[in-house]
Amino acid sequence: MSSQYAFFAGILRFVAKKTAADDAEIRVMMGHLSGIADAVEKTGRFMVLRENCESAARAFAGVAKFLQERILPEALAAGNNGAVEQVKWTIETSLAMAAELVKRITQEEYANQESFTFDLPLPPGAPKPH
Repeated sequence: MSSQYAFFAGILRFVAKKTAADDAEIRVMMGHLSGIADAVEKTGRFMVLRENCESAARAFAGVAKFLQERILPEALAAGNNGAVEQVKWTIETSLAMAAELVKRITQEEYANQESFTFDLPLPPGAPKPH
């Protein structure tokens, strides 16, 4: 299961390394991406502490923005359909994770939870469960 998310983990690590971490807040966000990449690669899921949800959400939104502005246009121009599919999936998944992280810290039903575990949706080309 985890190997099917290797591209996602790789993209998160790439963005974390390419982002200029000039201040502590950005370093924390890039640390979240690296930690999430490690967990996703091993298990296909990740956990975020309540206190880290806001900065992790901003990190995911940053991934989506970076991919939309820099990587997707290049993949489209190259005509690499596989890469385009993976990049689009990563953009959509990153935006969904950002929204879900914010939801978890703002909605009453999650008020007593100190951490949240997230399973990723099936990536492009993954076999559908029976």
